[in-house]
Amino acid sequence: MEYNVDVFREQFPIVKRFLYHLTSYRELYRVYQDLDLESEFWIHTIDAHLLQAAILWSMVFGSHGCNPTHWEKLCDQDLNTLQKSFRESLFKKASLTQETWDAYWKKMNDFRGGYAAHRELYYSKPVPDFKLAQEVAYFYDEWIRMVIAPDIFEEPPLEESVLRMQKEIRPLVTHFLSVTKLIGLSTEQQL
Repeated sequence: MEYNVDVFREQFPIVKRFLYHLTSYRELYRVYQDLDLESEFWIHTIDAHLLQAAILWSMVFGSHGCNPTHWEKLCDQDLNTLQKSFRESLFKKASLTQETWDAYWKKMNDFRGGYAAHRELYYSKPVPDFKLAQEVAYFYDEWIRMVIAPDIFEEPPLEESVLRMQKEIRPLVTHFLSVTKLIGLSTEQQL
């Protein structure tokens, strides 16, 4: 199957950036909760990572019609084969049905469209669970390597990249949030 190299060059980094923002969100949120911190700055920073993750995920896995970086834009000539390959393999790997995928896809797109990228008045739906979004990104990484074969690229698997990100982010987050906690305590003591 021939693929559009230009789409791939944009698409893969978006998926990687999604994982970076999701990992940053999770690490920040975990330490923030552990330290029982109250900081408007860190709340906005934590939220910004999750909102950006939702937007990036949707660029590749959300609505396909107008988005030039959607996974379906990889191949114009044999779109049916591409769609079948992606969906059947994803559903098998993630133990999904078309119905469960459709429901999850809708939650993610509603969150992106109704809250992250745009803002509906009184948006009250819960934030989707991003575990499946992460699984989809990992699946994409495996799948895209098969789609572009025999071409290859010098990029470790995304699961490895996330582990590396966690090791890099965790000490930074712990340090800066701990310092914020200490500054907050010393400020309270001075009052």
